[in-house]
Amino acid sequence: MLIDVHTHIDQYSKEDLKRAIKEINENKILSIANSMDMESYIKSKKISEMCSYIVPTFGIHPWKAKGCERDLWTLIPYIEETPIIGEIGLDFFWVEDKTSFESQMKVFEFFLREAKRLNKVINIHTKGAEEEVLKLLDKYSMSRVIVHWYSGPKNVLYKMIDRGYYFTISTELFYSDIIREIATIVPVDKMFVETDGPGAEEWLSGNIGMPKLVLRIMKRLGEMKKLTFEEMEKQMEDNFSALVGNDI
Repeated sequence: MLIDVHTHIDQYSKEDLKRAIKEINENKILSIANSMDMESYIKSKKISEMCSYIVPTFGIHPWKAKGCERDLWTLIPYIEETPIIGEIGLDFFWVEDKTSFESQMKVFEFFLREAKRLNKVINIHTKGAEEEVLKLLDKYSMSRVIVHWYSGPKNVLYKMIDRGYYFTISTELFYSDIIREIATIVPVDKMFVETDGPGAEEWLSGNIGMPKLVLRIMKRLGEMKKLTFEEMEKQMEDNFSALVGNDI
């Protein structure tokens, strides 16, 4: 089975969503639908009723953290029901409002405490805050970690690899020497592929990112790791099973 470990299924337009679901079904792509906030999680849950391969997951993205820190206790039922927690983390690069950083930290730490309590896999955003994220992951002794679209310093990358974290490789593999270098460094048994929903490829090339992009990414990674497509597919399945187990 193909696996898209980090997508945002709720961000497709109505027409593009029909195409996306068709591609997911035709290619049997297990699609981990990360949320940005409560609204996107609820939308993803409704979409998942149309397609059994879509798995909605709950989290508060760092871009949505400001204002959420006041009522974090209300999120606990959703954290308890989600099979994976995501997308959560910190962003000190794209977020222009630096007053949000304190809110981001409070929300992220809350999710880490809950993830630790419930022993859940977390799907995390690290842009521009890689060292801060690593310190917090160490603080809470987190081990079941997916690092989404890492593009930060190599010294932090190596530390994360040493801790046994998993990493997603995105469609930026086709556009960035930095991402290609990171894909070379990350061990294949700690690797996943992702589309990041419609927006990532659109940001990179102007084209809407569709689910079957995972096939292109896996083919290229296989070439880099000297594995056939079938071997890459089996490796991704094994990686997912090792990390997620029976949670999904």
